[in-house]
Amino acid sequence: MRGSDRTRAKAAFEATRGQEMDASWSEFISRAVMNEVLRRERVYNEGNPFPGGTRNLAPGRKLAP
Repeated sequence: MRGSDRTRAKAAFEATRGQEMDASWSEFISRAVMNEVLRRERVYNEGNPFPGGTRNLAPGRKLAP
């Protein structure tokens, strides 16, 4: 994740956490990821969960400081 994207996400979280009732940064990230998961399931798999997901993924680059 680019540092500028992370900074933008953190700013959005901090500015709206009260209105959105976010318990934590982790909850915010989880909700964002699950929204994308649901979209991809809807678009590419008739709204059903994809099989798999149990293998370890290849590590990416570390987040920028």
